[in-house]
Amino acid sequence: MDLPIYSDSTLRSSLQFADLKRLKVSDPLPAWNAADRTIGLMEGATGVAAARAGLNEPNEISMDGFLKLHADLFQGREGAGRLRTTELRPIYRGQDCAPPEFISRSLENLFSWVAADSFNELHPIEKCALAITRIADIWPFEFGNLTAGIVFANTFLKQANLTPFFVRPEHVREFEGVVAQSLSIETQPLINAIYQTVRREMEALAQR
Repeated sequence: MDLPIYSDSTLRSSLQFADLKRLKVSDPLPAWNAADRTIGLMEGATGVAAARAGLNEPNEISMDGFLKLHADLFQGREGAGRLRTTELRPIYRGQDCAPPEFISRSLENLFSWVAADSFNELHPIEKCALAITRIADIWPFEFGNLTAGIVFANTFLKQANLTPFFVRPEHVREFEGVVAQSLSIETQPLINAIYQTVRREMEALAQR
C-alpha cells in the first residue's frame, strides 16, 4: 500500500527511489507546465515559468540567479528580488531565520554547499528536500520564501529529468508541518512528500 504523501514513516532511500528508474519518461515537460500553475497558488506567484526557466544550468545557481528567481516569481510586487531587511522571530521551531546582515552570507554558504561533491552524491529528491529546508531556515525574503524554495529546489529534479515537486492548496498546512519537522532534523517526511509527488506525476505521464 502506498504511503500517504505526508507520512512520517521512515524508508530506506535505496529502496524508496528504485522504482523511479523504471518510470522515467522521455518528456516530463507537461508535468512541469501543469505544476507551475499550482505552485503559483501557494503564495500568489505569477511568474513561476519564467523563474523556472532562469535556473536551467548549474552555474546559474548563484546569488544573482536566486534574486532573479524571486523577482520573476513575484513580478511587479514591491520587494520582489530583494533580500529581507527586517528582523524576524523564528516562525518554526529550530528555524534560524537569519538576521538581515547575515542573509547574504547564509545564501552564499548554501550555493557553495550545493556545488560540493558531497551534495552531488545525494539523490535528486534528497537534494530537493535539503534545499527547501535550508531556504526555509534562512527565510531570505519578506514574502514568498516557500515558493522560492520549491522552485529553486526543483532545479535538482529537473536536472535529473524527473517531474517536479509542488504543493496542492489543500496540502499547504501539511507541507508547512513537514518543513517544520525538517528544521528539527527530521527530513524523512519531506523526502517522502517529494518522492510521492514525483512518482505520482511520473506514473500519470507513463499512462498517457
